[in-house]
Amino acid sequence: MLKIAITIFHNHVKLFRSIRNCIILFPLLLLHTLTYAQQAVEDSLNKIISQSKNKADVAKAYNGLAYEYSRKDAVKSRLYLDASIAISKKNNDSKRLGSSYGQLVYLFHDAGKPDSAEYYLNAIKTLTLKANESEKDALSSNYYVTVALYYKRTGANQKAIPFFEKAITLFIKLGDKESTAGQMLNLGNTYTLLGNYQKATEQHLKSLRLFEEINNQRGISFCYQGLSNSFAQLKQYTQALFYANKSLKIKTTLNDRRGLGTAHGGLGNIYLGLSDFEKALKHFTDGLNFSIEQKNLPEAQKNYFNIAKVYTAKKELQQAIEYLVKSKELAKQLNDNSSVAAIDSEIITLQNNTEATVLAENKLKTTIKLFKEEGDLNRQVAGYKNMADFYMSNKQFDKALEYTNKYHQAIDSIQNNDLQLQVRKMEEQYKVEKKDKEITLLKKDKEIQQQKLQQQNLITIGSAALALFALFGIWLLMNRNKLRQQMKELELRNQIAADLHDEVGSSLSSIHMLSQMATQQGNEATHEEILTRMSSNAKETMDKMGDIVWMIKSVENEGASLKQRMERFAYEICSIKNIETVIELDELATGARGERVKLSMEQRKNFYLIFKEALNNAVKYSGTKKIVIKATVQNQELKLVIIDYGRGFETEIMGRGNGLDNMKQRATDMKGIIHIDSEIGIGTTITLKIPD
Repeated sequence: MLKIAITIFHNHVKLFRSIRNCIILFPLLLLHTLTYAQQAVEDSLNKIISQSKNKADVAKAYNGLAYEYSRKDAVKSRLYLDASIAISKKNNDSKRLGSSYGQLVYLFHDAGKPDSAEYYLNAIKTLTLKANESEKDALSSNYYVTVALYYKRTGANQKAIPFFEKAITLFIKLGDKESTAGQMLNLGNTYTLLGNYQKATEQHLKSLRLFEEINNQRGISFCYQGLSNSFAQLKQYTQALFYANKSLKIKTTLNDRRGLGTAHGGLGNIYLGLSDFEKALKHFTDGLNFSIEQKNLPEAQKNYFNIAKVYTAKKELQQAIEYLVKSKELAKQLNDNSSVAAIDSEIITLQNNTEATVLAENKLKTTIKLFKEEGDLNRQVAGYKNMADFYMSNKQFDKALEYTNKYHQAIDSIQNNDLQLQVRKMEEQYKVEKKDKEITLLKKDKEIQQQKLQQQNLITIGSAALALFALFGIWLLMNRNKLRQQMKELELRNQIAADLHDEVGSSLSSIHMLSQMATQQGNEATHEEILTRMSSNAKETMDKMGDIVWMIKSVENEGASLKQRMERFAYEICSIKNIETVIELDELATGARGERVKLSMEQRKNFYLIFKEALNNAVKYSGTKKIVIKATVQNQELKLVIIDYGRGFETEIMGRGNGLDNMKQRATDMKGIIHIDSEIGIGTTITLKIPD
């Protein structure tokens, strides 16, 4: 019957592995990113500490860092806890203080300082008793967990169970899934130590479901380890190896140094059960090295004991006794009386080959009684075997048979077929539920993909429509720009026509009238004066025509052309009245740092007309003997300065007239700024600034 059950179970395992292989890429990619996620947690906590002004948040962050480092650096973990405690005491934060005390209990116990551990355990109890109603549940749950784990670590596993159950009830009430899963895991591990593998598996699978729901990879690795330990005790080593390797892979990715020690210890037990002593010894030694590195005395004590078991199986009894002695020393330091009794039982059995005493017999019976009281079935089994071996070596065959029968009865109660089938049934039920969830998720993924596909189609259609609208808009914009350009050309034509009419037309009319006057009779002096005026008007008309043509004509180097025209006009108008002229226009073409001037036709026209108007006013009205003209280009800005040292005027009184309004309007058209500064008896400065 057992063979048939095992065959069915193996077929289920093969089926499960086939399904697992089909979806293995995703877990591998997920595990590859876990190390970065773990570092991100530490970075996030450090950022809170360095930047947050909320002391409660800082204390919580220190607590979080202490937990992270508790699995890889106990010294740093203690420093972070001290920092959290100092802040929590100052803020009168009982909840955070209780949490810090709880971590100190574990640190001191693992370091072999039970007195300090019990001191902080009592400190948590005091905080809990003094708590108000708003803090009662949080402090009580912390106290229950700490007490339960302390009992478990000191070997009093039966005492730990009710405290774990109370903690789980409170965490469910508080809606804390992570803490609920964690204590279910601890409760399952406790049942494993007591040999109750059915309840252990039940709790481990409950915990695993919750950890998977919240995607807590560290918790998942612990559950795999717990399941592996139960299957190893039931001698189902294939399944035990399957879960042990899954746990080891996650812990390696997370760089969980403490967890890696536990994982190697679990693998050592599996290979010991398979009688592969070399692999068992290697894994137990690796586990021992990790526990020494982490200063984790409870794990070191277990590994010394397990290494002794390997040497016992190899019949190397002296070495086995040496490791048992080392294990016993640590168990005493940890105040773990149950482990001390178990080790004494093993030592007596090994030494019994050379010395049998009544004292040894009584001690073996005492240890079995202790294990019964604690409900520790695993150690009871070991005790019965040791008693049977003891009596066999002393040729007390009737007593040896009695304890051999007790040994087999205890083994059967732990490893009976019904129990194994129940454990497998729970595991298969978990797998079925997980597959159902995966199928549901796949269906949801398919629906989501279909929705995404529909969205993508809508986006594609929308993008195409948008592109068409964009092209249509560009076409409209191009047409609009073209129309605007045509309007500008029309305006320019109208402006040229107006300029020709206003500037040139009036001059030509004047010349025509003078010519009519010249034909009339008169003296020669009058004719000469008329001809002089006609000549002057003709020259003025030519200059105006030249200005108009220059303004509308495209010139390759506009800056140089503008500079030359300004210089010519300045010298011509100033020389008439013998005014000293200083012109500095060298920067106009290229600028002080090679910057080039880019003026539109309209800007060039307005700039030049402002210059002419300002200079003409200075020559005609200021009475100055010297005029300074400067033009520069700096920081993409064209600047013109005209200074005279004449009589000046009051700008408020002057108001309108003399072309000042025209200059201001032209500056505004160019989006420029013009300043007119004048003082009586000192002179006038006109400054024009135009952004390029």
